[in-house]
Amino acid sequence: MAQPRPRVKLPRSIEADVPFTVKTRITHPMHTGERHDSDGVLVPRRIINRFVVSYNGEVAITVDLEPAVSADPYVQFEMAVPASGVLEFQWFDDDGSVYSLSKQVEVD
Repeated sequence: MAQPRPRVKLPRSIEADVPFTVKTRITHPMHTGERHDSDGVLVPRRIINRFVVSYNGEVAITVDLEPAVSADPYVQFEMAVPASGVLEFQWFDDDGSVYSLSKQVEVD
């Protein structure tokens, strides 16, 4: 499997305290632990089980993901920020890996 690749899309213009849409996606196969490989061996469960977004170090959103989520999970949500700062995105994998991406938010 290729290394999971997180992606985040933010609007070009963000105003203080005005909700905006955040779109996120990570490439990941999301093995449920119920499939077999070509040799008939059960493929162990390996999913992104949690997604956390922080703004300037404070948790803003947490999402628990389950095996029913499709490959390459996409999460979209609305949020508002009071001022410029840093959004930190983290995806937690069953194997203990954590994939992170930071985005600087500039408020107009």
